[in-house]
Amino acid sequence: MGWVFPIIVMYFITLFEFSWGSWCVITAMCSLIMLLMDSGYNYYYLSSEWFGMDQLSQLLVVLCFLVLATSLGASCKELKFNNGLFDRNSVEMVQLIVLITLGSVVFFSVSSWMDFYFFFEFSLVPTFWLILKWGYQPERLQAGLYMLMYTVSASLPLLCCLVMFWFMVGSDNMLLSKSLGVEFISSNSSVVWLFVFLPFLVKLPIFFFHGWLPKAHVEAPLSGSMLLAGVLLKFGAYGVLRFLWMTQVSMMEVILFVMMFSVWGGLISSCVCLTQNDLKSMIAYSSIGHMSICLGGILSMYPLGKMGAVSLLFAHGLCSPALFSMAAMVYEVVGTRNVVLSKGVLRLFPIFSVCWFLSCIVNMSIPPSLNFFSEVYCVVSMVWVNWVFAVPCGLMVFLTGCYSLSLYNWVNHGMVSEYINPIWGVSPRYIYSVLFLILFLLISSVGLDFFFV
Repeated sequence: MGWVFPIIVMYFITLFEFSWGSWCVITAMCSLIMLLMDSGYNYYYLSSEWFGMDQLSQLLVVLCFLVLATSLGASCKELKFNNGLFDRNSVEMVQLIVLITLGSVVFFSVSSWMDFYFFFEFSLVPTFWLILKWGYQPERLQAGLYMLMYTVSASLPLLCCLVMFWFMVGSDNMLLSKSLGVEFISSNSSVVWLFVFLPFLVKLPIFFFHGWLPKAHVEAPLSGSMLLAGVLLKFGAYGVLRFLWMTQVSMMEVILFVMMFSVWGGLISSCVCLTQNDLKSMIAYSSIGHMSICLGGILSMYPLGKMGAVSLLFAHGLCSPALFSMAAMVYEVVGTRNVVLSKGVLRLFPIFSVCWFLSCIVNMSIPPSLNFFSEVYCVVSMVWVNWVFAVPCGLMVFLTGCYSLSLYNWVNHGMVSEYINPIWGVSPRYIYSVLFLILFLLISSVGLDFFFV
């Protein structure tokens, strides 16, 4: 995976005019990413009493830095300058973005369950403030409150279960808990299983627990939407993977119920995508469908399903921010995110239309993208569990293609909207951000062995 280094360097070279300090920061970030991608932990490495890392956490840490780089690059217009320096408002925004990323990196690296829970909740604070201060509409307060109420209320049962688990084991260290082999979630404790996994299902989210996600995406600024879709939604899947890794839960009826609940919910969300007229809301509901397939792959308990789920996490973490970047460009040129009022982009901005096309076909999992292999592995593993999953999964894949092509058609074809202002042109920062992410997804399928965690 060492090829990632020159790709990232080329991306930054085309995006910024550098000072020596910028070169130092970018070189350090690229070196860190290359080091993480090449280290290849095939076991859980306990680096200290508080931090541990394996290939799963290593992969998600790399994802955090990739999303951070592209979100800062795509959000340049929101960062105002005064005499060549950031003004105070922009400095605060950058600090929040970096704080969210660093909190996510620590979350993926801690080896203690209580630290895990703390940083699971900690990410809400800067995200809430980012939505509240830089949101687009007056409804941003309601969106932030929805996000807090859904996630915090669902996390309280998890805290009680973690305290109980601490008393049983005598420690909150993940590796020690796994080594002792304590049966925390037995086959008869379906209620405890649901309590433990409820906050992760809300964080993914799956349908019926998703009420906060479209509101948060619609009201968040571009950087907030990219971080929320690219990094924060991965907290739920990472939590499920970590608990299954530690407790060694076997297949039981409640897991089959959650799988069916998730897959049919993803099918409903795919149908809802076809009825949306707001670009960001459509992309948010698309994320629900992709995360439901990811959860099904994890809960299938097959190694192939786990590999597909992890690679889908990484693929969605890059594809969804690219779509949000495109939606932000439409809003900048047209002044609205309504698909009815933003037609005819192809006639005025052909290069922008190419970026839309690449983003949409990757979102619909066309080969040889990483999304294609990820969804194939997840669907196959679910069908191995029970052939009944073939029906909703097949319909979901079909509907994903329908709304992805419809999204491209609505925005790019048709008569030119009178709301489009061609004087603005297309900002290069969106083009570079999207092309970098899409190129990464198209060529990362050659390294599928890296996702076999």
